[in-house]
Amino acid sequence: MKALVYRMAGLGDSILVYPLLEILVKKGYEVTVWGNTEYFNLAKEAGFCKKTIFYEPKEKFDLNIIFSQNRDILHSNNSIYINPIPGEQLWIVDYYLKKLGFQNETFSKVLTLPFSEIKHDNFCIIHPGSGSKKKNPDLIFFYKLEKILKDYGFETLYLLGPAESELVKNFKNSVYAEHPVEIAKILLKADFYIGLDSGVSHLSSYLGVPSIVIFGPTDPEVWHPIGANLTVIRYESCKPCFPDVCKERKCLETEFLISELCKYIKKLEISKTQIMSMKN
Repeated sequence: MKALVYRMAGLGDSILVYPLLEILVKKGYEVTVWGNTEYFNLAKEAGFCKKTIFYEPKEKFDLNIIFSQNRDILHSNNSIYINPIPGEQLWIVDYYLKKLGFQNETFSKVLTLPFSEIKHDNFCIIHPGSGSKKKNPDLIFFYKLEKILKDYGFETLYLLGPAESELVKNFKNSVYAEHPVEIAKILLKADFYIGLDSGVSHLSSYLGVPSIVIFGPTDPEVWHPIGANLTVIRYESCKPCFPDVCKERKCLETEFLISELCKYIKKLEISKTQIMSMKN
């Protein structure tokens, strides 16, 4: 049996389709993904699909799953069309599986890849960007965060990509990476990760890296990453308002974010102290 999955989207939205690909493979399908191929290369590495393509395929499939409202995309009797934006407050992965009748199927909470990296102790990777500036706090937040991490003995590295190219001049201790496989190898070195609602954050959490993800105007109930070692920070007094973001953006105020992150960093410090005392 052959299945085609169409999902043309950014890195984070592409990753949120991975559980479906894994389930289809378990059910015996040979899966082809039609989308931004670079974002599905990790799915291919994990064995969740046979191949990835960017253009409409010529071959026929037993099942076509189309994440789009445009029914002119590969119109056929065996095509299932799914609106990629849920009309209810339900985690997006559960929404997709519910639409396909797969809600009782299990999937991996950690993306297992055929390569690994040696983790660096007390090493934190920070990703200061996202697909929309509306979701990003002021730069002063990252400067204050870096100082606090340094005071606690953590080494920091900013991970920058095309969406953050203009920030290269702002962060001296940074690395630039574009391709998901390259990004994954960098993330796997981290002791923990701090980022915004972004594709990189989705990847970090899915890789099993302890990840703190800041959700400002977006809704984590719907868009939170896959992963069992995830901490979400959000200002609960404000309702999600993306994309019509309010001017105040209290959910991204520096002092609030620093206060919440310090709670987590202190827990890390206590945990590390306890481990060291047990070794001694």
